[in-house]
Amino acid sequence: MLYIMKQLTYVFVLFLLSCGKDEDTLPLITNELLGKWQLEATKISPGDIVENWTTVMNGPIFEFKANGSYTHNEKACGGIVNGIYSTNESVLTLRYHCENNAIETNFNMSFAEGRLILSNVGCIEECSYKYRKME
Repeated sequence: MLYIMKQLTYVFVLFLLSCGKDEDTLPLITNELLGKWQLEATKISPGDIVENWTTVMNGPIFEFKANGSYTHNEKACGGIVNGIYSTNESVLTLRYHCENNAIETNFNMSFAEGRLILSNVGCIEECSYKYRKME
């Protein structure tokens, strides 16, 4: 009986030691992306070449968290958007639900002079958004 109890204790200890954190299975997140980013300028083209950024006052804010979630206060879908994101090299993928529809948007992502530049992957013309990091 004592032998069985020792064996069960060893199995239980091994079981506890084998447990991992959920953080180990999260997608790779670019640390540079984490935090709050406010839209400060856009380059949107209806078909012409756009060379200059158009300033945006009090632009919407993205907040990217280390657990792969994000919020966006643009008030899409009747309120603040809460979703999940992932990065794959230079592509940022945003996923959220709007009126019972699952939506996924992909952006080319780059960082320049402390700014986050997002451009819609499916956009043929210029569709770029410049965000500044908030402290």
